Formats: sequence, C-alpha cells, structure tokens
Amino acid sequence: MSVPRRPIGARPLWLVGALLQLLLPGAAAWADAQLDAAGAHAKAHVESHTTSSCARIHPPDCALCQFLGAPGLPTPPISPQVGPARVAAAGPAEPARLRPARSRSHPQPRAPPTLS
Repeated sequence: MSVPRRPIGARPLWLVGALLQLLLPGAAAWADAQLDAAGAHAKAHVESHTTSSCARIHPPDCALCQFLGAPGLPTPPISPQVGPARVAAAGPAEPARLRPARSRSHPQPRAPPTLS
C-alpha cells in the first residue's frame, strides 16, 4: 500500500497556517490593548509613582492588577502558635451494633439461570 503524495504547495501552506496560529493571538492582544488605551485617552507607562493626572486604564477592582500587585504588598509576620498537645486516653472501641435485617424491605436477588 503506497502513501498518497501531497501536492508540492501543501508544505508552505501548512507553514503559513502554523505561523498564523502562533502570531495571531499575540497580535489580537496587542490590538485590544491599543484600543483600550485609545478609548481611555491615556498612554501606558511604567513609573515608581503615579499622579492624579495619569488616566487609570483598569478599574480599581481589576483582578489582574490585584494579582500582579499582591507580591509587593507588605505582609504581617506569621508566628507559629505552639501549645500543649492534647492526647485523649485510648480506650477499647465499642463493637458495632448490627440491626436485624428486614425481609420485606429488600428481597433477595434471584439466582442466575442454569446453563444447559
């Protein structure tokens, strides 16, 4: 059984398709960021401080900003609380109490048919 041959132009088309799959998500994210910045009439910048003249692109409760800014926030020191260990005296366990089976609640399953 022979393997069918692909047309000569198929390999470059596969390469173009793979490159588009890699590049289009990043290009779409960049274009979305540009549209957001243009709608807010702001220019994105990175500074150690902000002023009141800086336009805020994200709302105050932006999950992304909170996630990215959380590692820089000071955290209170955690001190382990060590206390005396409480050990209960282990006594013999009570035997499990079995209820009598009711014959009317669950009938016994039927036996499998005999094979002849």
